[in-house]
Amino acid sequence: MEKEIWRAIKGYEGLYEVSNYGRVKSLFRYKKVLKPIKDINGYLKVNLYKNGNHKFVNIHKLVANAFIDNPKNFKYINHKDEDKTNNRVENL
Repeated sequence: MEKEIWRAIKGYEGLYEVSNYGRVKSLFRYKKVLKPIKDINGYLKVNLYKNGNHKFVNIHKLVANAFIDNPKNFKYINHKDEDKTNNRVENL
């Protein structure tokens, strides 16, 4: 089994990290893995806070930005198994 690797979330460095398993954790206060919510389209999101502002972000986009090179600047990220809740890097 592949080891879980954590990387900083761009724009939220020092505040949050995302893993190749599709999990997001907070680096402040309670230092815990965030519980995602499912949006009306079936994608998992987390609420990220910075400077008093919050933003809901799709987890699959965070994983792709942190772990997948995109030299051709593709706009969309597909789930290989078509399961929108499976945000492991090898499924994107």
